Amino acid sequence: MNTETVRKVPERKQHHLYWILPICLIFAGLFFTMGASAYTSRTEFCMTCHEMESAVSSWQMSVHAQNDLGITAECKDCHIPRGMVNMMFAKADKLSELYVHVVESPTKFQYNRMRPELTHRARKKIPDENCLACHDLTRQEPQSQTQQIAHSTAVGTAKCVSCHQVGHSPQKSEGEGDMR
Repeated sequence: MNTETVRKVPERKQHHLYWILPICLIFAGLFFTMGASAYTSRTEFCMTCHEMESAVSSWQMSVHAQNDLGITAECKDCHIPRGMVNMMFAKADKLSELYVHVVESPTKFQYNRMRPELTHRARKKIPDENCLACHDLTRQEPQSQTQQIAHSTAVGTAKCVSCHQVGHSPQKSEGEGDMR
């Protein structure tokens, strides 16, 4: 009987090793992915790419970077969707930008030619939930009759950024449709 007991114990330990290793690898992969995602979501990281120079300088002049409240909207606040799954899909989608940056490495001239399309694509991907995380529509008071009509008809049917040119351009003067 002692021999059977000795034989069964190593088999059980070996069977557990088949589960422990994959579980450890999964946790290590998740830990790495979450760490890399958090690191690449930092504004400081976004500022390292030369393609972002104009976006960074215009953001720094905007009300989203400098305002009387002292609140700064970071890149992730606008450009990364809320929720873990949505964030991971957005990060996977952004890998194409890394490919272009590293492999294709466009010249400044080529990048400037692509900028309008890139700007359009980036704005299109900004979800309203990101705007509404900071801006409460019930507290927004449109100044003009045109703004009142626009807000009464557009909310829920049009994206915030389809009307509001925010984030990467100096803010318009009071009453021109800017969100303050």
